[in-house]
Order: sequence, then C-alpha cells, then structure tokens
Amino acid sequence: MKKLILHSALALVLTGAIFAQPSGGPPGEDPCKTERQTYCKDSRPGPETDRCLRDYISKLSETCKNHVNEMISRFEKFRSACAADDEKYCKNVERGPAHMKCMRENESKLSPACKAALPSPPPGGGPRM
Repeated sequence: MKKLILHSALALVLTGAIFAQPSGGPPGEDPCKTERQTYCKDSRPGPETDRCLRDYISKLSETCKNHVNEMISRFEKFRSACAADDEKYCKNVERGPAHMKCMRENESKLSPACKAALPSPPPGGGPRM
C-alpha cells in the first residue's frame, strides 16, 4: 500500500501537478522536455512518463536530473509531514488530483508541519501535462 501511495504521489510530483516549478529555469518551462521527447515519447503523460524518466535517470541532463531529484525530495518531505493527516482526513480518497484536493479542503485542520509541507497549487490551478 505504501508503495502504491509513493508511486501515485511521485507521479504527480514529477509531472508538476502538485509542486511548483523549482528554481533554475523560467516559470512554466519543463526542465525535462527534451528528455520526455527523447526517451518517453511513447509514454502517456503522467505516471507512465514519470516512470520512464526514472528508468532513464542516468541518461538525463543535469538540469532534468536535478529537477527529478528535487521533486522526489519535496514529495518525501510532504509524505513524512502529512502521513497522520492523510490517514485521518483523506485515506479513502483515490491518489492523484482528487487526493490533493482533499488535503487542500482539509487544510485548516492539518497539523502545522503538514500545512508547511503542503505544496502550493500549480499555476493556473490545474495539472500541467
């Protein structure tokens, strides 16, 4: 179950659906665009493409590799800080955008550590694919 949660949330993290663009590039620019097109062009956007990027991590540009590693790190901090709140408020919600929506809807009830780790909504309010 933890593995499913990790992979579902990590997929959202890597596609930018949860976390804002990291520093180091113009806002809204995909630091892995070339790699997605080169290695993952036959993958569907979302979890499948993100798994593909992780499979090719050794071949990624430093910029893309740094982006992927930063997203993994942010997700781990979020998961750790919000585990109890997730179990309390959103345990029966499907992983993905609906799950993050649940966390945001319960933001006023979340622990201070989870609130601090809760990512900002993506620009434009929706997933960026």
